[in-house]
Amino acid sequence: MTQAQRLPANTRTGRPRNPRGEGSRLRESIIDAATAILERTGSEYALTLRGIAREVGIAVASIFRHFDDTFAIIDAVTARQTAVLHSSLSAAAYSTTDPAGRLMAISRAYLAYGKDNPATYRMLLGRRSLDAWAERDYLAPDTNPLIGATLNIATNAITDCVNAGISTSTNPTYDTLILWFALDGLINVTTAIASIDWPDQQQLLHDCVARATKLTIPPDPPNSPSGT
Repeated sequence: MTQAQRLPANTRTGRPRNPRGEGSRLRESIIDAATAILERTGSEYALTLRGIAREVGIAVASIFRHFDDTFAIIDAVTARQTAVLHSSLSAAAYSTTDPAGRLMAISRAYLAYGKDNPATYRMLLGRRSLDAWAERDYLAPDTNPLIGATLNIATNAITDCVNAGISTSTNPTYDTLILWFALDGLINVTTAIASIDWPDQQQLLHDCVARATKLTIPPDPPNSPSGT
């Protein structure tokens, strides 16, 4: 925490206790405000304690009852967004009993989240671009466990394909990372570099999933009803 973010102890503890339940609502309001600022600006550099307090309509001192600094707030924002992503991928995984189809459904859900939530997605994976974050080696205690659980959804789907005899993967955990990198490229690179005449994105998605997860049979064709 910088000197500008520190407050005297009597300032941080002098307010009366919130009525029962009000504290948790204020915490959620702070996260809401940080998310709103991020979506407006597209940059975590715009997240300051004063700006967040102004968005909520509270004194900066009130934030310290729930968060130590902006890093903790960013962690809370990304944890909430990761929970949303986890829920979406879980729903996709349960949408079909076909192992290859399950991989495609999970991958489409991930791609849709990244395309529909560009600001929060960028912060979710790029938050270490903050110089101070990197210097502190902040561990994001709320977010990191959720990222692991989210990746496990894809790992389990690849394992199901191996067990069904339709994937030659010998390390589903590793191949999950390969798939993750490929999907991240589909979200970011195809958007950032408009000068390239990119192939159809559904075809790219189809090929990324098949190659990253070493499927021996193709997943559903990109032009099928479930591939649109």
